[in-house]
Amino acid sequence: MSRKPTLSPTKISTFLECAVKYRYVYIDKIGRFYLRSRAGYSFGSTLHHVLQQFHDRGAAHTVEELTAEVELRWIPDGYESAAQEQEHREAGRAIVEAYHIAHHERMAEEIITIATEKTISCDMGRFKLTGRVDRIDRHADGSLEIIDYKSGRLETSEHEVLGSLAMSCYQFILGKSYPGVPVKATIYSLRSGSRATAELKGTDLVRFEQDLLALGGRILDTNYSSLDPVPVPACPDCDFLPRCERFWRQRAADESPEPHSEFGL
Repeated sequence: MSRKPTLSPTKISTFLECAVKYRYVYIDKIGRFYLRSRAGYSFGSTLHHVLQQFHDRGAAHTVEELTAEVELRWIPDGYESAAQEQEHREAGRAIVEAYHIAHHERMAEEIITIATEKTISCDMGRFKLTGRVDRIDRHADGSLEIIDYKSGRLETSEHEVLGSLAMSCYQFILGKSYPGVPVKATIYSLRSGSRATAELKGTDLVRFEQDLLALGGRILDTNYSSLDPVPVPACPDCDFLPRCERFWRQRAADESPEPHSEFGL
């Protein structure tokens, strides 16, 4: 029996951004030839690893131990210069130091971290919806909170949480796993400590499920072999742009009239 296809917030977002990019990454699987290392990805991954270790070890690190973890788990890929990398190292140490202080202040609220960097999923009929959450906390009232770390932004808002496809997917999946338990989502801006929380519930949750099923069907039913690249707003920042530009140049050459002489030769 073939395995049921899986969709994630990243896959869905990629499809909505550009169906051809979805084909390149998930159907043709040629991303390894085009996707570049980026400083933001490396910096974010470093912080995620450090904070995962912090919580997995019962938040027992001292500030000094936690800042030392930044060096131990540092990912050096994608930085444009040694100066840029050093700037991010210093920022990383400052971020985890502030995180350590904020975490222990918040523990007075009787909040328990029950999972970090955890893959969660639920069955959607034709496909499985899956996602990887940075952290899940259980509050004293039994409610669950999904925390998503953002290392590149200074501020966030409730409106941003409500509009986030990923945060909505995570709430939906966790709600299926814990029926009747309130589930809220929080975006945590690590650089500033700013955080915003929102909850998807009621008719909004029902509508979201309907939209997911419809969108999942579109993704599964698309004939990717017949897709040609077309310009979209995301093109300038896409690692696959050189591939698409070659396609456009070749198509233009194929469509141009054949040169001919005045003698018809």
